[in-house]
Amino acid sequence: MLRFVAGRLAATLPVMGVVAVVVFALLRLAPGDPAAILAGDAATPEQIAAIRARLGLDEPMLQQFGSWIWRLVHGDLGTSILSNQPVTRLIGERIEPTLALATTTILFAVLVAVPLGVVAAWRHGTWIDRGVMAFSVLGFSVPVFVLGYLWIFGLAMNLRLLPVQGYVSITQGFLPFIERLVLPTLTLSAIYIALIARTTRASVLDVLGEDYIRTARAKGVRESRVLSRHALRNAAVPVISVIGIGIALLISGVVVTESVFNLPGLGRLTVDAVLARDYPVIQGVILLFSGLYVLINLAIDLTYLFFDPRIRY
Repeated sequence: MLRFVAGRLAATLPVMGVVAVVVFALLRLAPGDPAAILAGDAATPEQIAAIRARLGLDEPMLQQFGSWIWRLVHGDLGTSILSNQPVTRLIGERIEPTLALATTTILFAVLVAVPLGVVAAWRHGTWIDRGVMAFSVLGFSVPVFVLGYLWIFGLAMNLRLLPVQGYVSITQGFLPFIERLVLPTLTLSAIYIALIARTTRASVLDVLGEDYIRTARAKGVRESRVLSRHALRNAAVPVISVIGIGIALLISGVVVTESVFNLPGLGRLTVDAVLARDYPVIQGVILLFSGLYVLINLAIDLTYLFFDPRIRY
């Protein structure tokens, strides 16, 4: 088991190295000049050149990359070109809304989707099964921003049940905190409920045809126990995999959702940094997301140890 974990940890190092190289190269090769954006439309070429020199953008590409890697190794993600603040501070100030939205989304999606998938497999071919499959198709088809505006129009503007936008920290009260996360969570979780429910249904449906399920039923085991202990646990590996993929996909989902609901999280920070060509912020956020993606994959692999004894041996 320790060798398994050590091997997975060692494999993350080259992955993060490749991500760092690709992110740095893509940002430098993309069109646009942050110095020109900072200088403004009325700036002269001399003023733009002075800003480029101050930011170090006039140095050779390899020298810029070497300086960035050296600072990165020492835990320095650089300083924002736009706000002149450390990138670590900006990320620290914005990470709470993103983590809160991601946590509520994945918890809500799992709590809703797994039972839906199990019931759909249990009632295969009935109207329940067809309803779950229709919802899955709908969840995949409707864009996140469209669903967000529909929730705002229906629940916030017409019924006035929930606030439209903004974020309140949990330290200022649990109820205001949850109220402002309900609409973003409903919006962002739709696609993940569809994905997890569909995978759960297919995996459980495949397991329900196994001999040990028929044996458990022949022994008089309650149907709820057959579904939860025998069917779902043995079908858990694909479900866990797709849950992990869903957590990783939240990286792209939070960018749109935070923009729609005006949440001051990492998604909004990324959008603002891209528009301003703020290289250090973009690089820092992407590296953070990449690191989280790698850690999620590692956590999934460790979860397999519990559900699949073949990995332990």
